[in-house]
Amino acid sequence: MAGLTEKEFKKLIQKHIAKSNYVKIYLTEESPESYVVGFILNISDDFLMIQETYDFTLAGIKIIPYKRISSIRHNRFDKISEKIFSEEGLIKFNQKIIDNTSLKNAESLFKSIKKQNFHCIIDSAKKNKDLFSIGEILEVNEKSVNIKNYDPSGKFNRKAHKISFKNLEFITFNDNYSLTFRKYLKE
Repeated sequence: MAGLTEKEFKKLIQKHIAKSNYVKIYLTEESPESYVVGFILNISDDFLMIQETYDFTLAGIKIIPYKRISSIRHNRFDKISEKIFSEEGLIKFNQKIIDNTSLKNAESLFKSIKKQNFHCIIDSAKKNKDLFSIGEILEVNEKSVNIKNYDPSGKFNRKAHKISFKNLEFITFNDNYSLTFRKYLKE
């Protein structure tokens, strides 16, 4: 947040949302690779929603726990990318998905994703171990979510993955990978 108060930082985020600025969001990890690029769509006290980008494509919606954000960059490099996205006519956000995705808390977030019938990708960490889950949301309660996880061959795991909300790193949905892969799943 680089010298900004919490209120000033949230105001800056609102400005980026209003102007559809292309940004680089730095996360709290030590690694220089710990960032996400794209367009911020929405924010709450708990989460930030970003339309992630990759190679000048809109690559899906990523939800980042707010406490993981260390800073946001919008410099001349980002402005060039933003200009290219704009001139190529690539800045097209699905307002219905934005409006129907609740950022109030983790329980409401997963329930809103499930209601929209999206599979999701969840990156989480438990005891310094990075975990990856992808699949259909089965159950949601106030502390965790159960995912009907599948592997890279399209086969479902026998047991659902239970992910505690306190371990969330990222939630991704409406992305090319999960939208396409779910067509090829094997029961």
